[in-house]
Amino acid sequence: MTTSYSVIVIGAGESGIAVGCMLKTKVGTDDFRIFDRQSGVGGAWYANRYPGVACDIPAIFYSYSFAPNYEWTTLFPPGQEIQQYLDGVCDKFDIRSNIQLDTEVSSARWIDEDAEWEVKVTNLSLQNRTPEGVTLRCKVLVTCAGELVEPNLWPQHIPGIESFQGQVFHTAKWNDDVSLTGKDVTVIGTGCTAAQLVPALASPEIAAKSITQLMRRSPWVMARPEKPPPRLMEIVSTLLRTMPGLGLFLRLCLFLYAESTWLNVGMGWFGRKRRQWFEKKLLIHLRKTVPPKYHNMLTPRFGVGCRRIIVDGGWLESLSLPNVELTNRPLVSIEPQGVVLGPHPKEQHLEHNDEKRNSGLIRMPADIIILANGFETSTYLHRLKVQGRDGAFLHDVWKVNGGPGAYLSTAVYGFPNFFMVLGPNSVSGHSSAILASENVAGYALNFIKLVLNGQARTVEVHVEAEQSYTADVQRRSLDKVWQTCHNGYIQNRGWNSSICPFNQIHFAWMCRYPNWQHWNIAYTGIGTQENNKRLPTRHQMAWMIASSLAMLGLLLAYSGRFH
Repeated sequence: MTTSYSVIVIGAGESGIAVGCMLKTKVGTDDFRIFDRQSGVGGAWYANRYPGVACDIPAIFYSYSFAPNYEWTTLFPPGQEIQQYLDGVCDKFDIRSNIQLDTEVSSARWIDEDAEWEVKVTNLSLQNRTPEGVTLRCKVLVTCAGELVEPNLWPQHIPGIESFQGQVFHTAKWNDDVSLTGKDVTVIGTGCTAAQLVPALASPEIAAKSITQLMRRSPWVMARPEKPPPRLMEIVSTLLRTMPGLGLFLRLCLFLYAESTWLNVGMGWFGRKRRQWFEKKLLIHLRKTVPPKYHNMLTPRFGVGCRRIIVDGGWLESLSLPNVELTNRPLVSIEPQGVVLGPHPKEQHLEHNDEKRNSGLIRMPADIIILANGFETSTYLHRLKVQGRDGAFLHDVWKVNGGPGAYLSTAVYGFPNFFMVLGPNSVSGHSSAILASENVAGYALNFIKLVLNGQARTVEVHVEAEQSYTADVQRRSLDKVWQTCHNGYIQNRGWNSSICPFNQIHFAWMCRYPNWQHWNIAYTGIGTQENNKRLPTRHQMAWMIASSLAMLGLLLAYSGRFH
């Protein structure tokens, strides 16, 4: 007999945990199962254990509104502390028994006559391995797989990796068995991860012999606030616990500050002026911090906001250390005991033959090569095969449409009772990912609740609504700074499958007040009677408009005060 659940959730990261908590508290159901292929909860925070991993926005804002934490040890806590927080939320909301770890969901198929999803899962644990898989059923399928799942692989155009005698691994697949002390380490990448890793490798705790960091494009870097004294953190924690509303007010201030940076991404006159002002401040910090030899090399050639800004916790300062070397020489090949680097980019156009080109090569010793080159962010639900109505596969639908997309980042026509949390165009380059998770999860629950309460058999977005929304996403992306440089947001064909082109006030508004006319809901008799109750009254509409105008006024008032 096939085991059935009301809801199956894929992923036990921050989004999956949010969905589980909301199913318990807002829907009142315990009939759900959360599957995750890792051995612990936390998603990216469980997988990423590299030295120096930390939250790069204030943690009080990087936490659930329904599970605030006022016991953070610092403003930007280490990754282990974030993972422990998420672990604690599972216990607080009693969803631990609903989570099954070491289990991968490989496929899902919609059974139209039964209005259910048929889901195939595989247990990956050594004790209970099921290579053939187990088939389950559910009324509603929610995927919370997220973007930071599949690490970028070794660059295929770089030869010689098979001859390397040392260790090679990605930061997301950290090898705890490898000692870095006294070793020559090469780090590939200069994104947020690399900026956290390099200072940690140079610290006395690890004490690598040498660190060579390879950079293709210089990032924008902003200074992180100084770490407050532990005593001050204790006082702040006490105040937050004992003064009702103070934590909410602080979250609001941080939210408004984050939203003010959204004003930098537009391509109009105001956006350009904001970027110029902000870039000037960042360059002043850069030139005060790094040695003069890096001033030109680390000056970005694109507008701030086009790629994710690094919140610097010590990277720029580490570039002054004698055992740390940053270079923009390209990686040419790998040798048994090191890496071969080509000439500086400014010299490449002078070299027209192999003899001159080879004369510009240098060799750097390497015992360990660490890939800090990010994740594959342009492909969603990487290994998951989702088959909707009429046998259509989700990846094929996206290919025909031009790229991954979804109505409000969560729903796709032809896939009833199916929702994504942190799906296409849900992440924000300027705000909290947990905030986006909560908004989308809360939105999806409006429709999930109808199915679980017996008010609807199926819920599905109208094709016209989805097409209009995804077209609007792509149109709004054209006048943003993201289109002006190479980044992980925009695919080669110009399709934005990753970043949300709306500010978070706008996105939260759309999630808070669903447009029910955009949905095809197969109501039952009970659901038909309840349908009219969801229409907002005149007083509710007035409150919605007034609250939006108030939030807009606060945003404009605070937009320039926190830089």
